[in-house]
Amino acid sequence: MPKLSEKYQFIAGLHGNEPVPIFALLESKTDFVLGNPEALARGKRFIDEDLNKVFGLTGNTVERLRAKKLLEILPTDKPVIDLHTCSAKTEPFCIVIDEKLIPVAQKTGLSKVVVMKFNIKNGHSLLNFRNGISIEVGNHKSQEAYNLTLKILDNLKGESTSPMEVYEVYDTISKTGNYVNFKLYNNEFIPVLAGEKAYPFPGLKARFVKSVT
Repeated sequence: MPKLSEKYQFIAGLHGNEPVPIFALLESKTDFVLGNPEALARGKRFIDEDLNKVFGLTGNTVERLRAKKLLEILPTDKPVIDLHTCSAKTEPFCIVIDEKLIPVAQKTGLSKVVVMKFNIKNGHSLLNFRNGISIEVGNHKSQEAYNLTLKILDNLKGESTSPMEVYEVYDTISKTGNYVNFKLYNNEFIPVLAGEKAYPFPGLKARFVKSVT
């Protein structure tokens, strides 16, 4: 069986306050690229600006220089698996920009994938420059997120696929409210990452698109 790093390129720590996936990758002895070493060392989400919003931009901030370096390091011939944690109360899920990557998401064993049609990163996230998926594995510093990351890594070693519900983000939530992620709100929209403290808005609006098997 080929090593996981031969099939996928793992990256973690694009945000320095998300160390849990890094610990799981180290524990599993999985090769990976560290996203933002300086922010991680300081325990901060970023130093100057959000690294996952500056890919493809020029400039001399810590994050823009790191984004440039990452695009030199990260290969283009295999899917990138970008691991994250969050502050929102939500079940774990995958994120894709290109729907053609949904089959990769199906190998994680998770039950939900979100297609980011509405690009909150203005076209400057890592997934705008590399084929791959992002995975929200759970809350910052939680044991559950750590355990799930190990389980996802184990699932990715095989070729089995799982059914997934596909959601599509189409806007941001403008008003605060009593939102439950992935539960229809007032027959209007399905909240995604509602309550995420890193966002300047209450969350994202999504619609259910389909189920894939």
